[in-house]
Amino acid sequence: MPSQNQNQGTSTNGSSIPPYGQQPKVFRESQIRELEQRIEIVIAEAEELSAKAQLLRSIPGIGPVSVVMLLAEMPELGRMTATEAAAMTGLAPMAHDSGAMCGKRVISGEGRSLHHVLFQAGLTAACHNPVLKAAAERMKQRGKPHKLMIVAIARRLVTIAILKTGVP
Repeated sequence: MPSQNQNQGTSTNGSSIPPYGQQPKVFRESQIRELEQRIEIVIAEAEELSAKAQLLRSIPGIGPVSVVMLLAEMPELGRMTATEAAAMTGLAPMAHDSGAMCGKRVISGEGRSLHHVLFQAGLTAACHNPVLKAAAERMKQRGKPHKLMIVAIARRLVTIAILKTGVP
């Protein structure tokens, strides 16, 4: 590890480049703000994206990061079914059955990055979205595991997003 840290500050042409971990926090935060502004500009310039973003932001539990990820990773949002969307976001339950054996259901699908973002959105929605909060409470009373409850809420969020953005 010490040699890795020592080699990190040098490049192949001999010039010294400060390692990413040693850059000032202020500089990194300014880069993040700049990227966020550029993303907002791109969304604002495209009329369709802007309209979808506005509709998505109106859903309690879906924040700015979730909006950007949904728009970037699912351009066909509003033109697909809830089942297709769940598979694309990595929130579709998959059976592990074989013959007489009935295995445990797990979530899988394409969008791992979307899965992580929507899991966080599901956590927020379970507390702050009145409709989904009630659904979460019902699942909790039935003894469902916490992760299952949050994934179910995240999947419902995707369904709500499809219904909202599918309206012309």
